[in-house]
Amino acid sequence: SNLLFSGDTGLGKTFLSACIARSVADQGYWVMYESACHLFEKMEKAKFSADETAAREVENMTRCDLLILDDLGTEMGGNFVTASLYTIINDRMRNGKASSISTNLTVDELEKRYSSQILSRLRGNYKRVAFVGDDIRILKNTGALV
Repeated sequence: SNLLFSGDTGLGKTFLSACIARSVADQGYWVMYESACHLFEKMEKAKFSADETAAREVENMTRCDLLILDDLGTEMGGNFVTASLYTIINDRMRNGKASSISTNLTVDELEKRYSSQILSRLRGNYKRVAFVGDDIRILKNTGALV
């Protein structure tokens, strides 16, 4: 099923996403892993330039068995990003393809930043997994920079 990992920074969302990617790929499935910033950059190149490589990568993100979108909310916002996010989520749902999204944003922040249509699809088609606790990076470093 589709997953939405949400929670503060440093709680293991990206690590777990990478573990899932490895496990699924090891089973022979086609997995694509992309940060939100890079995904939207590629979508912009594919739409507004003659970059065939970017167009192929965007098409592959719709067709792959599992798309993992990391750090949603770190990209520059705007109408293009909202429309692109809607398209990738909606196209993958229509094609019966699984996705996993990680974000530091709360559900309310997701709706404010993107749209009610996107939030409806996330709520209706994704299992939300909330991450709570203390920043693992800081704990490992014993707070040396504090």
